[in-house]
Amino acid sequence: MFNHAACDFYARHGVKVIDAAYESQQEEGEVSLMITKHCVRFSLNPCPKQAKGVTGVQGTVRAEPLQLINGKEKLTLRFDCKPCEMHVVGKIKPGVLQRGAREAAEQALRFYRAEPVPAQVSD
Repeated sequence: MFNHAACDFYARHGVKVIDAAYESQQEEGEVSLMITKHCVRFSLNPCPKQAKGVTGVQGTVRAEPLQLINGKEKLTLRFDCKPCEMHVVGKIKPGVLQRGAREAAEQALRFYRAEPVPAQVSD
């Protein structure tokens, strides 16, 4: 969560595990950037679930991490086969950290209990 109001809301509704939002920049290492049901392993056919019943292949196919590489950026693909999910994992870029801090300073969020009354313009 990024703010206390959201954290309180989810806690009131029974959420047990609440982590800091990626934008809060509290996580310095690799974090899960995206979780998807689309699985590269399934598309490429070395899916451990598909290999379960195949004679001679069963037990030899493992869902080891893969990497997506784009220039200098590397994203790791980790597979959670039980719920059939793929996690795209990576580190936050320094430029994103700097831009996020600058934008947060420029556009600080304000939360009001009621709608604010517009200021009166004097002549």
